[in-house]
Amino acid sequence: MSIPSFQVHLESNEEITPNVRKLVFRLDDPKTITYKPGQFVSFMLGTEDDRPIKRSYSIANMETNSDNSTYIEFVISYVDGGKASNLFFNAEPGMEMEMTGPFGLLCLTEELPKRVFLVGTGTGVAPYRSMIEQIKSRTDTEFHILFGAQYLQDMFYLDDFKAVALLDHVHFHPCLSREEKPGCVAGYVQNKLKELEPNPETDMAYLCGNPNMVDEVFEMLKEKEFGVKQVKREKYVFSRF
Repeated sequence: MSIPSFQVHLESNEEITPNVRKLVFRLDDPKTITYKPGQFVSFMLGTEDDRPIKRSYSIANMETNSDNSTYIEFVISYVDGGKASNLFFNAEPGMEMEMTGPFGLLCLTEELPKRVFLVGTGTGVAPYRSMIEQIKSRTDTEFHILFGAQYLQDMFYLDDFKAVALLDHVHFHPCLSREEKPGCVAGYVQNKLKELEPNPETDMAYLCGNPNMVDEVFEMLKEKEFGVKQVKREKYVFSRF
C-alpha cells in the first residue's frame, strides 16, 4: 500500500516563543487529509547535495472534525545548525513542499480508563492540543495535561489548554524547571506526575517530547507495573542534519 502524498504550500509562519514557530500549510493536491488527533506528518526537504531528507512533526490542528481537513498546523523548535529548523524558521508564505502521512499511534483509544495523563515537553504538547475536542467529549475520563518547559516564555497554546481545563474532568499542569511563576508547578513534569500517584489499575499515560523525559517517565511507570498497552510514547529526536 502506497504512502499518501500531498502537495502543500505555506500559508503562515508565526513566532510564538523566542525559540518556537507555528507553521500552517494549506493542502493543494489532494486538497484534504483525514487524520486522527495525535498523529504526525512528514515533510521531504531538499539538501545542499540534492538528496532529500525527511522530517516529521505532530499535527497540532484543533478542530471539531479531523476528516477532510484542508490544512496542517505544526510547531517547530529551533535547533542550532539544524537544516530543517533553518529552512522552516526562514520560510516565506507561498513556499511549496511535499508532505506524506498521516502516521503514528499516539491517539486516544476507543476505551479509556478512569484517568489519562498526557505528558509533554516543549513541542511535544502539539498532539495533545490536537486532542482537545476529543477530550471535551470524553467526560467519563479524568484528564491531566502536563506541559513541561524551562521558562514560562517557552510555553505556547496556553489559552487552549487553560480553556479546556475549565471543564470538571480536565486538569492542566504547566511545569517550569528553571523558574517559579504563579499558576505553574516548579519542577519537572516527572515530579508532578509522581505527585499524582499514577495507578496501573485505573490509569493510562501518553508521553511525547524530550527523549530523556520519555525514557525516565516510562521507566517510572514500568516500576509501578504499568503494562505496555497502558503507556503510549513518542520521542522527539533533534537532528542537525
